[in-house]
Amino acid sequence: MNAHAAMGKTNAKTSEAWGLLGVGGASRSYLSRMPSVLARLGPVKASSYQVARRLANSLRAGFAVSHYSALECCPLIWIYEPEHFLDRVARDLMAQMPVHDTMIVLCECVRDSLWPSPLRAGGARVASLNLVEQSQDKLFVAEGHADTLRVLDQLLAGEKRKLIQMPPAAKPLYFAGVQLAKYLALPAIAASVESLRAAGFPRAQAARLTEALVTRAVASYGKAGKKAWNPRSEAELLGALELNAETLHQSDPHLAAAYAEGIRTALGYFADPKVPLLARPARTSR
Repeated sequence: MNAHAAMGKTNAKTSEAWGLLGVGGASRSYLSRMPSVLARLGPVKASSYQVARRLANSLRAGFAVSHYSALECCPLIWIYEPEHFLDRVARDLMAQMPVHDTMIVLCECVRDSLWPSPLRAGGARVASLNLVEQSQDKLFVAEGHADTLRVLDQLLAGEKRKLIQMPPAAKPLYFAGVQLAKYLALPAIAASVESLRAAGFPRAQAARLTEALVTRAVASYGKAGKKAWNPRSEAELLGALELNAETLHQSDPHLAAAYAEGIRTALGYFADPKVPLLARPARTSR
């Protein structure tokens, strides 16, 4: 089917209800805060009819059904399930109804639309949609089938929300970016605060100083990109490591190890591949 025909089919079904396969947590997800979705929600399928009824009642939209076949008329189906249930749900859905040309949106999952599921094999137009954290429900990322992405883009634009479309294979890069900031930066932040505390700062002042320095670093990188990394920092860090490593180790071996590893990670990430690290100056010149 060409893109024009696909859009024609989508437009022809705009009056039909959308379906939802979900768990109770869907009532607290972004779906529950999207009037455009709730207004078109029809059959709601869950692990049992009772769960589906509670979910529909909590959303104040749609109606509970007990069989996947009740979603057959839906041009678009939202799937809000735990990651470890997706394979089983996909198999059951595929076994109980045709999915050819049905738009399927995987909500808040790690896997992308290239996931080798029976849905894609059956001709479903699969996409995934994730809410960007700390965006107050205003920013989403999605990837997948072009027709489904068009519908998502129109839906979110109508609610004054923004959608960033990614190539399917780029979804791991998105999660790496989120987790680096959300989790992997935390050891450096914690080590910074604890170092300042060990140096005599009260906890509150140590935390404020660390926050200010991190905020400045983020702003600097946002403005200048990798140019925010000053080459002079290399010499400063290597010199500090050479001069202070032993003292730090005697004071706090765990902190000293984190500090040394952080320096190695930073120098490695920003390294000029044409200049061997060992050939760089060990300390700032005076």
